[in-house]
Amino acid sequence: MKQDQDLSETRPLSRRFGLLSAFLAAVLLCALAVLVWWAVQRIDGMTQAEQSRALTSGLMLEQTSLVTEQRRATTLDAAVLNLRANDQSWIAENLAERMSEFYDLDRVYVVAPDGAVIRAANQGQFAGTQLDPRDLVAVEAMLAETQAGLAAASATMSNLADTVSDLGHADLARLQDNSLAFISVQPVLGKSGVATVRPGTEYFHVSLRVLNDRLLASLAERYRLADLKIAVRSSNSAALALRNSMGHQLGYLTWTPNRPALTLLRATAPATIAILCLVAAALVGLLGWLRRAASQLEASRAETSFLAFHDPLTGLANRVLFQANLEEALGYQYLAATKVALISIDIDRFKEVNDTLGHAAGDQLLQQVAKRFALALSEGATLTRLAGDEFAIVQPGIVSDGHARWLCQSILQSLKEPFALTGGSVHVTGSFGVALEPGSAVTSQEMLRRADVALYAAKAAGRNCFEIYTPEMDRLRREKRMLEVELRDALITGVGLFLVYQPIFDAASGEIAGAEALVRWMHPTRGYLSPDHFVAIAEETGVIDQLGLWVLDEASRFAVGSGLPRIAVNVSPLQFLDDQFVDRVLHTIARRGLNAAALELEITEGLLLKNSEQVQRALVQLREAGVRIALDDFGTGYSSISYLRSYNVDKLKIDQSFTRTMVHDEATQTIVRSVIQMAHALGMSVTAEGVEEDAQRQILRDLGCNGLQGYLLSRPLTGEALIELLANGHPDRAPARTPTAVSVAVGD
Repeated sequence: MKQDQDLSETRPLSRRFGLLSAFLAAVLLCALAVLVWWAVQRIDGMTQAEQSRALTSGLMLEQTSLVTEQRRATTLDAAVLNLRANDQSWIAENLAERMSEFYDLDRVYVVAPDGAVIRAANQGQFAGTQLDPRDLVAVEAMLAETQAGLAAASATMSNLADTVSDLGHADLARLQDNSLAFISVQPVLGKSGVATVRPGTEYFHVSLRVLNDRLLASLAERYRLADLKIAVRSSNSAALALRNSMGHQLGYLTWTPNRPALTLLRATAPATIAILCLVAAALVGLLGWLRRAASQLEASRAETSFLAFHDPLTGLANRVLFQANLEEALGYQYLAATKVALISIDIDRFKEVNDTLGHAAGDQLLQQVAKRFALALSEGATLTRLAGDEFAIVQPGIVSDGHARWLCQSILQSLKEPFALTGGSVHVTGSFGVALEPGSAVTSQEMLRRADVALYAAKAAGRNCFEIYTPEMDRLRREKRMLEVELRDALITGVGLFLVYQPIFDAASGEIAGAEALVRWMHPTRGYLSPDHFVAIAEETGVIDQLGLWVLDEASRFAVGSGLPRIAVNVSPLQFLDDQFVDRVLHTIARRGLNAAALELEITEGLLLKNSEQVQRALVQLREAGVRIALDDFGTGYSSISYLRSYNVDKLKIDQSFTRTMVHDEATQTIVRSVIQMAHALGMSVTAEGVEEDAQRQILRDLGCNGLQGYLLSRPLTGEALIELLANGHPDRAPARTPTAVSVAVGD
């Protein structure tokens, strides 16, 4: 009985202890469950906050890049001058269609001072001269704000270009179709002072980048966001409020947030339940899980932060980090007297790699170039990929110009070895522009401008080199721009430019067989300029098409009026880039009444060596129309019978360097004889340039040369003098009468 009583007394105690243990276990399990759930929510919340910050940074980057892209174009004096001249072709190439296509803008508008749209582009295509109805209200409002800001800023200015302030306006706006877009309005002011922009006479450039599905997909991919979309109100998903600069809420960006902790918890649920059954093991497991979750969170945060400030393709700093590091380098107080170097880099002819090997090979090339550049730089440098094949380097601590030159030479040297790409290996070079200044001397924007000016000089010097900025570069650029404007004015007004004509004589009969038209320019302030002073600028700025057609038109008019048997006109290789070149030539001679067989176009060997389908097609069309093609300066380049047979030209012109030396050099005379025999075998005629001695004329006649041209026979003549010469019965030797202002002609 005692034993039974003892058992009856101990059972309730055991039961109570068991219940207490169960209760304590349940409390512990609940506490652990609450702790786990709190940790899950905390970690997932932090991840969502990081995603929100990254997305905010991405939107700021889109708006900043929109403004930066515009300022490259709107701070050019050429933009002011061409807008005033209403040069629609230039506007399309530099401010509208081409800019819209290159920077992936949805719509672009160029607006006159009176508010009228002078050209619009929609996704790289011409879109008339009206604001898109979707953009009307928002664009007009931002234009009004920008004009008001300009009016306030210009109260004490006669030239708006004198200011370095940000006179534009960029903001997020809602369009009439309820879509959202980044809109940037920037005044076109120029910077160098060549073009004065008085208050009230400024043009405006408007760029729109719509927050459409394509842009959202790009942001989602960049920051690894799922289901990113625009919503009128926030939902259960993660949401980021979209506000304009006034703080007005325009909508939300929503996405399905990453939940790494919850995903991990679900994946480990069976093991977690088992571990929770044993308190000690549960605590150990929980601590281990928390450590792993924290590591994953840190990795996720680091990756998100990296993507916000680095280029995804190369891993280099992006434009945002580059700008921050540049300003930091300029503002840092160094212990020694050193300078900051900003190096702008373009990979020469990168487009050819993309066109021949494909964009995948182009991406590989950029990645390998980035690695080589990084290895060539010292600690403390910031290497950036700005866009496409454009790189930039910020290097503080430069002690001298020699130090900067050594640095650039080291980076150039890194490009010497070929690059192994999918589809083959390639050699590339680079053009470098260097701005070298003490930290406090200039602003970051001015450093960028100076580096770009030096880069332009490096390209003009032949590429595969570097140039350090000097004030002389700005002066030369201003002079070139001024000469370009004056040349355009001369072409428009017809004042200053004129032609002279050098007769071409038949070698056998001594009669005039034709003449070569040579352009001259009587500049209003600089006097007579040789073509070497303005033809290169015309080719560089796109004026060569207009200049070439002017020469053709004037030469055709003279040939018809004088009864000249044939007129020869030099053609720049750049003119063949115009798809309408053949039509323009045929239209010009038809308008002047010149028979196509009386026109001879002189081209260079370099044009044929390009082996361009467009050039081949143009030459075939010209010859089918009856126009003769002459190959000028034959023998000075890469002379090849194969391309002569392929292109089937009508005439070869032996360069004067051969004519000058063949009398006293048997080897040169043998070369000339071979050229004449080869040309005749291919059905071509031959004209020799630079005939200055009677012995030269006699040898060329004996060798079978068809035509002669040179000072022995006649110098270049004015049109009136040539007409007089033609009227006198085509003498064998023309009088050495030339216009008083004869300068070297194109190709002379």
